[in-house]
This record gives sequence, C-alpha cells and structure tokens, in this order.
Amino acid sequence: MPNTTINRYTTIYESPADVDLWSGGVSERPLPGSMIGPTFGCIIATQFSYARRGDRFWYELPNQPSSFTPEQLQEIRKVKLARVICDNTDLIDTIQVYPMVLADHEINPRVPCRSGVLPSLDLTKWADFSGSPTGQGAFQHSRYWDCFRPSSRQEITTQTCDSPAYYY
Repeated sequence: MPNTTINRYTTIYESPADVDLWSGGVSERPLPGSMIGPTFGCIIATQFSYARRGDRFWYELPNQPSSFTPEQLQEIRKVKLARVICDNTDLIDTIQVYPMVLADHEINPRVPCRSGVLPSLDLTKWADFSGSPTGQGAFQHSRYWDCFRPSSRQEITTQTCDSPAYYY
C-alpha cells in the first residue's frame, strides 16, 4: 500500500494487527491486470476453490450420473462469454472478444458474431444416435435444440416443434 496510507494508519492504529480486513484490503495496490490487491485476490480465489470442490453438481466433477464426457467438457471450455451473448441476442452483430472488458482495437477488438473468431459450441457432442433407425443421421437432441434456437432468426411455431414427425 502507498506510504501515505501507511502513515495515516499509524496515527489511527497502534499495531498493524489492529487494521481491519476491509480497510487494509481496499488500501492495497492492485495486482497487475487486476482491480484488487493480494489480500482480496487470495480471499476470492480461496472462496471460488471451496465452491468448486464442495459443489457435488460442479460441471467438471467426474463419475457422476450427470457428468459430461471429456468431449463435451472440451466443447464447454472453448466457448467464451462473447459467444454466449452473440448466440442469445438478436440485437448484437459485433462484440469485443472479452465483453466484460472495455473494447480496445489491439487488446480487445470488436469482432462480428458470425465471423468464426468466437468458437461455437458443437452440439453433436451431446447427440444420442441410439434412437435413430440407422444409428446415424438425424438425432432428436439437435433437432429439439433447433426448435428453440432457429438458425434463421424466424420463429418456429409450437405446432412444428410438438409434432413427432419433426424429430425424424
């Protein structure tokens, strides 16, 4: 923390051990590329680690009935927040690669959603070909997804999606 802050704390507190966590944490210089200092960085990282290790439904947890396959995890890990935003809004045609960071022509440029710069999720990794008569070709999961996320930004009627023939 800056020397001026340390000098002010010496007039308020008798010992460094008396400085409360909040005051000390907000007074620290931010870590490189961060908005917080080492104390809050450590606390936040520890809490995320505990949440991940303590959550029995964490998406990366193996050997559970609902666990993803290695191929599915690979697909999930390659998707960026920018791709999620592009895929779920009709009003955005361009977005910066890291949407939570200010756009910058060199470090964080805006890119067209349809340019291929932002990797898309390959839903065939979730396909179940076991129900198909030939074991290949059309599969229910992908068709069901298309019903709710049409490629042509035109609405698909509920009647089309509810029709059993739609899936075969």
